[in-house]
Amino acid sequence: MVVIITLLFVSAMAVSTYATHLMGGQIVATNIGGYDYQIELTAYRDTIGVPMGLVAVFNVFEQDTSGGWISLFTSSVNYDTTSGGLMPSVLTVYGVEVYTFIDTITMPGDGYYAISWDECCRNGAIINMSNPLSESMRLSTFFTVDSLNPNSSASYTTPPVAYLPAHTLWQYNPLPFDPDGDSLAWGLATPLGQTNPVSGYEYLSDSAYSDSAAVFSLDSVTGALTWSANMVGHFVASFIIEEFRNGVNIGSMIRDMQFIVIPDTSNTMPQISNMQSVPTNSGGYPYIVLSPNQNYQLHLLASDADVNDVVDMIGFGEAFDLTTAPSTLNVLPTGNGNEIEATLSWTPDISAVRTAPYMTVFRVSDQMFYFDETIQFEVSMTSSIENNNGFAMENIYPNPVNNMMYVPVTLEKGAVITMDIYNILGVKVYQSGEMNFTAGNHLILKNIDLNSGQYMVSIKDNSGNMLSTKRIVVVK
Repeated sequence: MVVIITLLFVSAMAVSTYATHLMGGQIVATNIGGYDYQIELTAYRDTIGVPMGLVAVFNVFEQDTSGGWISLFTSSVNYDTTSGGLMPSVLTVYGVEVYTFIDTITMPGDGYYAISWDECCRNGAIINMSNPLSESMRLSTFFTVDSLNPNSSASYTTPPVAYLPAHTLWQYNPLPFDPDGDSLAWGLATPLGQTNPVSGYEYLSDSAYSDSAAVFSLDSVTGALTWSANMVGHFVASFIIEEFRNGVNIGSMIRDMQFIVIPDTSNTMPQISNMQSVPTNSGGYPYIVLSPNQNYQLHLLASDADVNDVVDMIGFGEAFDLTTAPSTLNVLPTGNGNEIEATLSWTPDISAVRTAPYMTVFRVSDQMFYFDETIQFEVSMTSSIENNNGFAMENIYPNPVNNMMYVPVTLEKGAVITMDIYNILGVKVYQSGEMNFTAGNHLILKNIDLNSGQYMVSIKDNSGNMLSTKRIVVVK
């Protein structure tokens, strides 16, 4: 369960300006060397309200040994005119404006810090809090500073989406991400005012705001948000990401988002039509296992029932941002109405091998609404390195497996080996006893008593060294 953080410390200075119609935002702290951090505030407001001030004041706090907060200093920074601007709007009478403020702050030393910003006031049209026009919007990020172990705060990879239709299944994935590779947990939080949580806030996960088809929920594995809103209006949700290193909480970041639910009669939602063809793991999540140095292509089809709408797709995630051998996404029309085919191509190199999957979001749009699908990619070791050990494991058959599987292995010299089977979450579900084989070709027979899903079959030597890993799919 995600721990929800509530800030009770008071701002170091009063709110400097009084913009209205603030919609959401976030603060990200990125280590740029030593004790120096780049602080980036992104704030959203609707264009009907009073413009924001062009100077943001960051309040910097340090946590003391008793868990209390000490106000250290403030830092003022001007609006970054090169990064802000208007978000794409679906309504000509309503726009969303992005304000970006970027500052560099030197922290005084090792410790646990908070950086916050607040301004008044929120959008008066918000339904799920009692008096939004009198509420400030406070954004905060918390992070550990350790000179020996640099740390940056977690953030989100995909940009916010402001609009969605009522009474329609909708998916959005902000794609939580940590640049240091720390473990993340995420969940819902209470939006904050200047000093306390806003008054009269109601979580959108309350079934009163949702159709029975999809109550507002955040997936704990992928970070994807699913909702079928049952009313038109403006709503706010607050999301928290916590980061862990070696099991210790080292920071968190809170993002506020406003959702504008509009009538569902004017336009249908674009969809990826062939998601059912993507392999899934035992948890039912789309999950694809790749081998390093081997090319893989994934073909996704998307369209919209409104024949005059122009459909497009973009991809987000770490795999697209790798410094070596990144994935690519190419989108072309199929010639069948407004249908498009998006082709992900990826030949990961050996440096991409890791236990954690690469979370990837495919966002399809019709220039009005957006719909996200999330696919996990795992890069695992293959037979390309097996021969270094004088060992080879050929393809397991049959695959998919129902009951009996056959595992062909070849040894250049006699060896004692074991065979382990792991589920897609990395939990060992089977371990053989020691098998003493002579040099030559052998066939391991194994009766499978596993639930449907994807598994990894690993062969190890008697020292526990991994010799080979192959993927199987169990179908019952």
